[in-house]
Amino acid sequence: MGYSLAEQLDREGHAVYAVDHRNDAVERARARLDIMVACGSGCSIKVLQELGAQNADLIIAASGSDEVNIVSCLVAREIGVKRSISRLESRDLVENLREMPLSSLGIDEFVNPREETVKRLCQIIRTPGTTMSAEFAGGDVELRGLRVEHESQLTQLPLMALQALFVEHFLVSAVQREQELIIPKGDFQIQVGDIIHVVLHKSIFRQFLELFDFEKQRARKIFVYGAKGIGLDLCRELEDDLQDIVLIDEDWDQRKKASAFLKKTSIIDGSPRDNILMQDLKINTSDYFIGASESEEANFSSALIAKRLGVKNAVMLTDHPSHVELFDTLPLDAVLSPVIISVGAILKAARAGSVLSMFNIAGGRGEALEIVAHKKAQAVGTPLKEIKFPAGIMIAATINSSGFHIASGATVIQPGDRVIIVGKREIISSAISMIGSK
Repeated sequence: MGYSLAEQLDREGHAVYAVDHRNDAVERARARLDIMVACGSGCSIKVLQELGAQNADLIIAASGSDEVNIVSCLVAREIGVKRSISRLESRDLVENLREMPLSSLGIDEFVNPREETVKRLCQIIRTPGTTMSAEFAGGDVELRGLRVEHESQLTQLPLMALQALFVEHFLVSAVQREQELIIPKGDFQIQVGDIIHVVLHKSIFRQFLELFDFEKQRARKIFVYGAKGIGLDLCRELEDDLQDIVLIDEDWDQRKKASAFLKKTSIIDGSPRDNILMQDLKINTSDYFIGASESEEANFSSALIAKRLGVKNAVMLTDHPSHVELFDTLPLDAVLSPVIISVGAILKAARAGSVLSMFNIAGGRGEALEIVAHKKAQAVGTPLKEIKFPAGIMIAATINSSGFHIASGATVIQPGDRVIIVGKREIISSAISMIGSK
């Protein structure tokens, strides 16, 4: 997680300094990133001062230890670091912190990877067809990846005609077709199997789903593999929403602990890689299979088996960000990385410049971001149709004092506007430089 954070912040032009006690991690960062790296403890005043942390605007404590992260934030506060953000894993600790002032621990904000991942999974399961979700403008504007699974009005008309069907404004900002990410134009026609990335105001999202028949896909039964951590929390969160939840795990101790928290979930002894068991449990009648164990290999193989046996949607978790795009080439419906999700949440809390938030789309092939328009930027003050943006970039929407607006050729971005941009990952930085501050 620390490496991913440093990589992204470096890409955005920040001066990044990193500390890690592991020599291999330090050498990897030195070889691949243009940042300052020191080998040592993030809890050490001496190490932090040698890196000049006393002059830093922000410390992000992202180690795998809650205790180390808290102490690092306390030490940083003591030597004069202005702000601190901590990664915290313990559910009990997080719940306790909500009842006490964070400042007493030297922490300004914290991110809990389990909580963030469960939130994202719930958005996918509760919203028919969803493969990914992102929020902008404090949650008022949404970007959803939606899989088009059957013939509908979406597949019968070009995009410009679809816009006319819906009174409210929405924009299909990107389309994933097999392994290709397409930034579509008005004459583009959606096909069955495409994943469309739609930008709209949250107040009309349900109307959009109903108009284009996504509501017919609402989940009623799910299988969750992994009775610990994310799997357990997901079941707890969804028990009141779904008719049928099955939690499966080979570990007796984990099943016993889970039974103390879950009242409506069926807890099964076994492995989802057991074909006969899964057929007996009628996996083919389930809307979702979620591979959420602590083993990436088990999540991967069980999700593929569930898909082969007829589950409607198969989703898996991976701890390796680089594997998201790798697994995305397989017949799975969504691949999520708690690391990527948490990095996004931390960066959202960390950013004080023009880029307010950024999300990966299409397995990392593209990015969607929210940026504040700078008064001296090239694309500010001129109609979008007169600006030559690189191919593969979509200016999706603007948000200002008058509200949320889907962008068109006549749109003029004003200083201070929040602008939502969607584009291919390798060229998105050029759009940032054309709209945000240098």
